[in-house]
Amino acid sequence: MILDSRHKTGVSLQGNIAVIELNNIFQFFDYATASGELRVVGNNNNASFFFQKGILIFGALSVNQKKIGDMLVESGVISAHQLAQGLEFHAQHGRRRRLGDILVKKGFVKFEDLAEMLQIQAREAFFETLNWKEGMFFFYANQYPSKEEILINERIDHLLLEGIVRMDNSFGPDQN
Repeated sequence: MILDSRHKTGVSLQGNIAVIELNNIFQFFDYATASGELRVVGNNNNASFFFQKGILIFGALSVNQKKIGDMLVESGVISAHQLAQGLEFHAQHGRRRRLGDILVKKGFVKFEDLAEMLQIQAREAFFETLNWKEGMFFFYANQYPSKEEILINERIDHLLLEGIVRMDNSFGPDQN
């Protein structure tokens, strides 16, 4: 089964997350030191995660993901005016260049700060998908993100532990 033209080799592994929860899939990629793309198709959202030898190097949601520009403004890295200028330039040039790249080139944000925000964004995508109980997953071996993506370097075991703590805290002490 091939979902789109980028996946010429077809699906290496697929399944239903109602049967095999995503935390188990993520653990499998960690233990197997797998490299490739995991696509998760949920009821209201999709996610894409890339792994290199079991390490998460990129992650994003299709919808409901906090935008990088908003994250930079909220954290005080750039002003709302700088974001507006970046978005205007982005729109004028047919959205061929990434907003983050534009903000760095204009000197509004340091590359390191942008990379840190993108890491936070990828981590949040990971944590959100851990809560998904319905949908399908598809793994494509030896697929990598596009060259313009800023890659992160996150150990799956650490992310899973943090995700479990987050889920426990969301229930509160009286609801366990």
